[in-house]
Amino acid sequence: MAETPHRTVPPRPTRISSWQQAEHNAARWMNHWGYAGATARPGGPDSGIDVHAAGALGQVKYQAAQVGRPDLQRFVGARPHGSTAQLIFFTGSGYTATAVVYAEERTIALFTYRLDGTMTPVNDTARRIHRSAAASASTAASASAASTAPVASTASMAVRDPGTAGGQTFWQRNWRVVVGVLLLMAPLGSIGDEKTYTGPLILDILKFVGILLACWAIGTFLIAARFGFRVSLRIRPLRVALVPRSGAGPTTAANTVRVPRPTRARPGPRAAASGARQDDLVAEAARLLRTGSKQHHIDKDLRDRGIGFMDRGRILSDARKLNKRP
Repeated sequence: MAETPHRTVPPRPTRISSWQQAEHNAARWMNHWGYAGATARPGGPDSGIDVHAAGALGQVKYQAAQVGRPDLQRFVGARPHGSTAQLIFFTGSGYTATAVVYAEERTIALFTYRLDGTMTPVNDTARRIHRSAAASASTAASASAASTAPVASTASMAVRDPGTAGGQTFWQRNWRVVVGVLLLMAPLGSIGDEKTYTGPLILDILKFVGILLACWAIGTFLIAARFGFRVSLRIRPLRVALVPRSGAGPTTAANTVRVPRPTRARPGPRAAASGARQDDLVAEAARLLRTGSKQHHIDKDLRDRGIGFMDRGRILSDARKLNKRP
């Protein structure tokens, strides 16, 4: 594959209502992913190739039926002899399971596009291309901000750099889970310790309960913090709840003001919009499951979009139920 040039900003949403618009939209995305000079040739003698670029070739389908393995085989056959260009396939209707397997064998990137022009990667090859473009855009934005902002200390730059989270090691990302699990198991290891439980029996029971509650409280807090939840403790009435984090940022006085608990009311336009978006995500996840995509791939795609842990599980569960309906 040719050396990847500078990537552009993601294409703006564009309504897709014809196959010509679908091909031009695919060319814009290929330019964004770093394949310079991507140009659509609607209606030309392309022999099955709709978009030509430096280091990549694209084919676009604007149809209601799913793309099958024969379509991908014809696409491979249309690539010039001896060419090592990356093959990228686009469709708005999804892929069959056999097509996804064949694409993995031939390293073909599979994407589905929506009517607003947005792209969703279907297989690992497509996800690598999509993530690489996002990482390059993040690095370029960081470099631009660093060139215009005053020089800061290395520590503060590390905190603000959005790319540092992706470069963390496994231990840096998951040490809370490891320590939390050890704390959950620690009380069981203290049973039978003669130095801790010296009697009488009632006092030993109280000691064990105290150790159990302390270790479990800290362990639960660490595990919840790792998966994007914060522990909210309310005294009136006593209530402990796991609440998704609203976002990263410094704590202000406005965040700590206690407000009365609101009464139940009908959902407003904002709640209805959120519900409609979740319905779209459930339908999209159900379609990907039908085409043979793995659940952990769909979960990772939802996480990349900023969907929380509990919401991702709910979306996948509803998608499985939707596929079971006759």
